[in-house]
Amino acid sequence: MPIRNAPPSGIRLRRTRRATTVAALAALLVVSGSSAAGAGDDSSGPSGVTAEVGDLPDDAKEIMEKAPYETARWIYYVADAESGDVLLANRPDEMVFTGSTAKEFVVGTVYDTLGPRTTLTTPVFSTTPVADGAVAGDLVLVASGDIALGGRNALEGRVDHTFSADTIDHVYGDIAPNAARIGDPLAGLDDLARQVAEAGVTRIDGNVVIDTGIWETFEGQEGPVPPIYVNDNILDLQVTAAGEGEPATIDAVPQTGYFTVQSEVTTVAEDGETALEVDASADDPNTLVVSGTIAEGSSQLTIYRVEDGAAWARALFVEALQRAGISVAAPPDGPNDEEGLPAADSYPADQELASLESPRLSAMGSMILETSYNTGANAFLCLLAVEAGATDCTAGLDTVYQLAEEADLDTDRLFLVDGQGQDPASTTPREISRWVQWSRDQRWGDVFVKGQPVLGKSGTLASAGADSPAAGKVAAKTGTSVDVDPVTGRLYAKVQSLSGYLTLDDGTVLVFGLSMSGATFPDLSSGITEVGEDVAGVAAAFQQGLSG
Repeated sequence: MPIRNAPPSGIRLRRTRRATTVAALAALLVVSGSSAAGAGDDSSGPSGVTAEVGDLPDDAKEIMEKAPYETARWIYYVADAESGDVLLANRPDEMVFTGSTAKEFVVGTVYDTLGPRTTLTTPVFSTTPVADGAVAGDLVLVASGDIALGGRNALEGRVDHTFSADTIDHVYGDIAPNAARIGDPLAGLDDLARQVAEAGVTRIDGNVVIDTGIWETFEGQEGPVPPIYVNDNILDLQVTAAGEGEPATIDAVPQTGYFTVQSEVTTVAEDGETALEVDASADDPNTLVVSGTIAEGSSQLTIYRVEDGAAWARALFVEALQRAGISVAAPPDGPNDEEGLPAADSYPADQELASLESPRLSAMGSMILETSYNTGANAFLCLLAVEAGATDCTAGLDTVYQLAEEADLDTDRLFLVDGQGQDPASTTPREISRWVQWSRDQRWGDVFVKGQPVLGKSGTLASAGADSPAAGKVAAKTGTSVDVDPVTGRLYAKVQSLSGYLTLDDGTVLVFGLSMSGATFPDLSSGITEVGEDVAGVAAAFQQGLSG
């Protein structure tokens, strides 16, 4: 079954493997801890079925009473965005895992601290003056934390994604069979190389270097978070079936000599199983072996997550410079030697040869919220650290907590460990509702609200509730954390949550936080889809029920 919604933020992935069958996907789920808040119950029946404030809509109660939720708790808080009047609530002050709803705090803090209109500039310097078309020293690209670097159609001022009811963004291509890529990932590097050539450079005698000094690489749940990204530091591998029994073909994007890709994928019958894996060779980490099977007549995207973002970017930049007609003495697969680079902000202005301006942070933030892009959210956390004068990305959490206090949140009820919402990040439905309520009223509130996934329309809610009368009227960030029993294959939903806005039929705007934790499902394929649709369905029931 295709995974339609954003993969859970509580899933830890083997970054060198790809599996498109449900059974293989289950193997990618790793226990990452259990919730600090238990499933809870009371004498009146399944927890959450009777609201403490307001009347629970029948459609919501019907979902909550389904068999998988007999062991679960439903906690929620719904209030008028203008008056703050509480319309519906149940156990709203209990801590629960946030999953990716934690991104609400990080993206909002970046908007407030740096400004949604702010752009990031990635410059290229020579360490020696250009003489007779030659750079005798090094050519240095100074990383800025731009998560698009000209890809995702960023040269047009956008940061696009492929999330829809039918496809999922390529960053989830190692767990989702309906992943798709978008845009030219090398557009930014090609633009920088063109500028270098137009500056009169025809030859680089020294090295080409990526300066990553802006922050220390942060170790996120999905892998390293450096300040440099080309194609999200992913090699896209489009696997296309041949005739039955024949080897499949593989097209790599971007095209690069940095990796050698070998196909060991066999084409099976049209009704056969597609199961793909990507492994780096033990003898050569730059040789990738794609193995497994693919059904005849099909073509599917898988990905390889690059461990060394700086070396990857350097190789692709060298190749871009060569395409621009510049001779480069250093080979693309050479070392990214940052030793001896000038101190930050000390590159001579008259030796700047090129620069690339990113889209506004609001475009990046909207993409992060709509696709639940974990690496991007962690990069936003790092930008907060840099703004505070630190290179340790966790320092960005200080800024988040400080702003939460300014928003009059009870920060004792907010626990964050990164930018993406990895377990055990937790908060309460009341506090996250207060955060989105406060955010809406800030100078950056419009872009924050517009950047939320929308039920039946966009992002991680695109495939949920398309036929519901609430479609288009629920704008909320999704959050998921699940585990799979290694013996039985049962799915345990530690949390499925939503936070954001409900627009009633008369135009009244409500804020809400909704979490379900403790449900179990027979298997991953049924559970991962059902739990997301059910929680979205409860939010839709809230919107309809409160519309009167």
